[in-house]
Amino acid sequence: MDATPLSLTREYQDKRLRIEFIDGQVAEIRLLLVSECDQHAECNGIVYDIISTNRPDQLKPGSAYWAEIAAVKKFELLGD
Repeated sequence: MDATPLSLTREYQDKRLRIEFIDGQVAEIRLLLVSECDQHAECNGIVYDIISTNRPDQLKPGSAYWAEIAAVKKFELLGD
């Protein structure tokens, strides 16, 4: 199931996703939090745990990270 970044909503919290970022990073993650606000675009983002990544030299599995929603190119639901 591919989706646009705009459809990455709170319904995906606590789910396992394969996510591709606009910078080329591809990762399997556990989505912890989707932050949505009306103040400014930079506060719309996700907090996630890395399960695996194509950039292990930059990101460590088992660590939590933040990304702006705008940085998400596409994602796929893998399961719970």
